[in-house]
Amino acid sequence: MMQIRKSLSSGVALLGLLGCLQAHAAPFTIDNVLQKLDGKYPGLARVDDRLPDNVVAYENLRYRQSAEEPLELDIYRPRGTDRLPAVLIIHGGGWETGHRHMERPFAKRLAARGFVAVPVSYRLGPSGRFPAAVHDLKAAVRWLRANDAAYGIDPQRIAAVGGSAGGHLAALLGASNGIAQLEGDGENLSLSSAVQAVVDIDGAVSFTDARIIEQERRREGAPSRFLGGAYAERRETWYAASPLYYLGAESAPTLFINSTAPTPILPGREEMQARLLALGIDAQRVTLADTPHPFWLVHPWFEETLERTALFLQKKLL
Repeated sequence: MMQIRKSLSSGVALLGLLGCLQAHAAPFTIDNVLQKLDGKYPGLARVDDRLPDNVVAYENLRYRQSAEEPLELDIYRPRGTDRLPAVLIIHGGGWETGHRHMERPFAKRLAARGFVAVPVSYRLGPSGRFPAAVHDLKAAVRWLRANDAAYGIDPQRIAAVGGSAGGHLAALLGASNGIAQLEGDGENLSLSSAVQAVVDIDGAVSFTDARIIEQERRREGAPSRFLGGAYAERRETWYAASPLYYLGAESAPTLFINSTAPTPILPGREEMQARLLALGIDAQRVTLADTPHPFWLVHPWFEETLERTALFLQKKLL
């Protein structure tokens, strides 16, 4: 068990003192992704968002009222009454932008394969700085367990999937199973927030890698804003937000799906995979050839991402 599991409370206690940075991220939307990649990749196209015939939708369900805003999620599941595994789907956007609606096509297709698929909103920007976004998502997992009967969820089989910032948060959920200090003060605290499987799509697992630290030293980016300041100023916070340092016997089996984009956010995945395997926990890593960072949201990579995700979750949850 990593040392941070024993000493997290001091790092989290500092977070109430964080100041607000003024920089803002460009909106992360499907339209912007398509515009950015237009002409660079053959077969680039928007994914069909129609609801499959065998899937029923429950949208805009409030799972938490934060101090700043109501937080909602959507539920897509196959028709019928069977208890099925649930998959919390966490959107990206640098912890500052994006929306769960971006993940609705993925959720609908995953539901058609036998899952209760749940795109979720969480606090973004200054109000969502670590650990607030994590508190929201753990509250969402607990909400699913509290409402398992209403939506046909098997409370013993819940996974987290996310891309980019959402991938980091999914990995953090799975790595930190059983860490009380990350639960927050939300509802249903008597229920577990543990997840039984994780798919991290191009999301960070270690903010303490030298490449990320150097990038942020040269120019403040989304990691520094999410963590409330530079590494030199918030060292404990940068460690506390890194999934790599939470690994223990309760951590979840994890699939890493990587792009080939030149980005410093991927370091640490090999080490995290090795540590999980050393603990006897399944950890797999795959890289999709010739892929930009937001590959999972659009064709021609959407289908392969969905297929690899579904196969991994079927093995772990079905």
